[in-house]
Amino acid sequence: MASYDRYPVTSDRTRWDRVGSQACRSIIKRVSATSFEDDLDDVIRGPAPGDARDSLVYWRERLERLPRRRRTARREARAMVVSWEQRVRTAEIERWGGGVLGRVAGTFAVLRTVPVRSLAQRAVGLVPRRLLVGTIAVVVGSALLFGVLIGAVLAALL
Repeated sequence: MASYDRYPVTSDRTRWDRVGSQACRSIIKRVSATSFEDDLDDVIRGPAPGDARDSLVYWRERLERLPRRRRTARREARAMVVSWEQRVRTAEIERWGGGVLGRVAGTFAVLRTVPVRSLAQRAVGLVPRRLLVGTIAVVVGSALLFGVLIGAVLAALL
């Protein structure tokens, strides 16, 4: 017996095919609606804190690697660094809440991605140059004076 004889195409068979395809369509609609809602939730909620930190690190490293002559690429990298810093803060605030703890966590999350050398350069950049030079002069002068005094005391005792 041939296979086409075993399953003759009748009106019942086409009805079941139609019902099966409708069921498949409804499942596909439900799955695609759910995945669309998940994607929409991700867009509204923003990236996870870890993903945001990774992206921020990437854009910072890209900014450091780019040569000075590539102004447009550097401008884009700077803009992306600012954008991802904001996203990291937002992700941490969402994670820890909108209060003081969330804001502190957001600030520390951004600072954690900055290399120590850059933090030192930022800190020195915040201090006025004259104050920095004056402080260094006072420290060096005090050390010299202390060394002279110790030398005089040791010379008197020996």
